[in-house]
Amino acid sequence: MLTESSEMYLQAVYRLTEKTSQTSIGAIARHMGFSLSTVSEKVRRLADEGFLRHEWREQVSLTGKGRLRALGTLRKRRLLETFLYEEAGYAIEELHEEACRLEHVISDRLADELNRLLGYPERDPHGHPVPTRDGSVADSDLASLAETGEGEEVMVAELGTSDPDLLKYAFGVGFIPGAPCRVLKKAPFRGPVTVEVGGTVEALSYEVAEIVGVQDLGKGVGKKTAEG
Repeated sequence: MLTESSEMYLQAVYRLTEKTSQTSIGAIARHMGFSLSTVSEKVRRLADEGFLRHEWREQVSLTGKGRLRALGTLRKRRLLETFLYEEAGYAIEELHEEACRLEHVISDRLADELNRLLGYPERDPHGHPVPTRDGSVADSDLASLAETGEGEEVMVAELGTSDPDLLKYAFGVGFIPGAPCRVLKKAPFRGPVTVEVGGTVEALSYEVAEIVGVQDLGKGVGKKTAEG
């Protein structure tokens, strides 16, 4: 049985390789805030157990077994976040920390029951895709609001941060997955982005605009379908 620490390492490697096939010991150390020696030893152990691929001085990647385990833990987290938000009354900024504590202790059976009780959600309250039991996960390669041109109308699809203050602010001004918005003006040199959302006009910092993932209007988010 994998420890909580091992699951966190697999999650880190998954995050770091979502858009690339491999990562490095240094990148994992920076991401997790650990020393190079600590990470090197843990990576070696996980490679010996068949969860990671790594040779001396080479890059690190997930094996099929490691990817399935990482996505299994991620599935639990996103189902827990959905339950806490929809059923337990947690605020958006409270979800990540609470779910991270619980994801390592609930069983696959309980995750399946949460999935059923919640109506098989495809996305969590942040707009992130919920992996299926067999390790499938929807593509989440979205443009950010910061990349959207002036005059374009888009729909909020995802909030790409776990920072509680940013989440509280973004939700507070109306950046909720599924909400339509329009870019009115973009200042140069990473300046403010002025948008209309929820019937109000907001001038966002470039930092906030970068964490708001958007897609074309009409595509829809949060659709629910039973898993096969």
